[in-house]
Amino acid sequence: MAHFSDQVHITIGGFTQNIIYYDLKLSQKMADHHYFSFVWKYNAKAVIPPAEQDKAMKSYNGNEVIFTFKSLTGIKLMSKGIITGLTSIDRNGSPVGLHVSGTSHSIVIDGMPKSRTYLERGMDDIVLDLLYEGPTEFYQRDAIRSTYMKEFSYMAQYNESNFNFLKRLALRYGQWFYFDGMRMQFGQIKNTKIKLINGASLHDFTIQANMSAHKISLGGYDYHNAANIRNSSARTTSGSKDGLASNIGFNQGTVAQPGLIVGAYTNNAQSKDELEEMVRLQTAASDANSVYYSGISYFPLGLGQMFTIIDENTERHLICIEATHHSEVHGNYTCKFKAIPDDVSAPHYTDTKVFARAETQPAKIKDNNDPEGLGRVRVEFFWASGNKSSQWIRMIQPHTGVGKGFYFIPEIDEEVLVGFEGGNAQCPYVMGAHYNGQELSGYNTPKNDIKAIRTRSGCKIIINDADGSILTEDKAGSKVFQDGQGNI
Repeated sequence: MAHFSDQVHITIGGFTQNIIYYDLKLSQKMADHHYFSFVWKYNAKAVIPPAEQDKAMKSYNGNEVIFTFKSLTGIKLMSKGIITGLTSIDRNGSPVGLHVSGTSHSIVIDGMPKSRTYLERGMDDIVLDLLYEGPTEFYQRDAIRSTYMKEFSYMAQYNESNFNFLKRLALRYGQWFYFDGMRMQFGQIKNTKIKLINGASLHDFTIQANMSAHKISLGGYDYHNAANIRNSSARTTSGSKDGLASNIGFNQGTVAQPGLIVGAYTNNAQSKDELEEMVRLQTAASDANSVYYSGISYFPLGLGQMFTIIDENTERHLICIEATHHSEVHGNYTCKFKAIPDDVSAPHYTDTKVFARAETQPAKIKDNNDPEGLGRVRVEFFWASGNKSSQWIRMIQPHTGVGKGFYFIPEIDEEVLVGFEGGNAQCPYVMGAHYNGQELSGYNTPKNDIKAIRTRSGCKIIINDADGSILTEDKAGSKVFQDGQGNI
């Protein structure tokens, strides 16, 4: 059996002796980084020379820290992070130690914002591509198992760090996303045999039941079928079987207005199936927030772990969604946790409304041979690197309709201006075309006299307001000229 002094162990890269610490706090939360802090007495001297303190701050900032938490019954949890802050602690004019603070290794993929597109890729493929850009020990392939099995025809990462992009995917598509202390996890949670007994290994047990409306009604537009799409639900059809959660799901209509006819608009769904999935996920998220269980455990609990609380004759099967590990001094350890029922259908943080906000910007035509004949184009954005191609996107035209309209499609490599419906990076469209410093029309006049249409082959119509003339010419040079005086 472990001793009290073995409950918490800390190692710091580059430091070979036992770590003497106090006031350790490690906060962990799903879809977020972990943050830790403690006071480190790295030198046995009562008073540390300033030169040694300065050397320590230079030597250990940025180094790896590994925490090992162990219960008296042998349950073990490990977590690692990177020191991101060292503060000198002075007493009576002399250094006595360092206040250490830091962040989990997930911070490595939360640096530089990036923009790129993914075409015809699955969720796991995208996640693995993003994690591959971090340290190799940062993830394991079998820990990346999303439950969203459909392939994305188009997915844009726009001015987001890899971490924030992964977080947005998790929120939008209801995926479990967290750093388990040692590696990234995406899509799955972990089963454990940990059982907490209220009044023994568990204290300050709290249950918080949250009554709020679960109903949702959404409408959107499917341009492929020129159809208004709608979906709604009063509550989830796959809610938790937890007694309190079920009770709230059944009774939450008492705090909601009746009726589902009038709803909200979304452009986060482009088809009936996508809209149905949004409604399913959002009602499931409401269900996941119906009841929270919290308490102080003497066993270490990790994020994403399923565990059981035994409260007299009642067993509650839960998922840990937040944990704060605390140790005042050597031989003292507690874990304050927050949990939800383990049979929820979506994470509590699911938010199907989330999207990356993009600004109007120039782009270059990459393809204009729309396979469906809808007058769409594919563009390439002027982003830094990586894949920058859009899917097939529509163009604004002055006039459209069946067998009629204004049909002018830009040529490949020409510059256009791209907007985004509602600012949503997933919904680009072409607003119009640009001239630029390398591509001039050649029809400029001081008084703006010329209005012209010219195709790439040389066919043209030129209207001259200076003399009222109109010139029509084909590529071979055959002309019809109206001189503005009534003569042709």
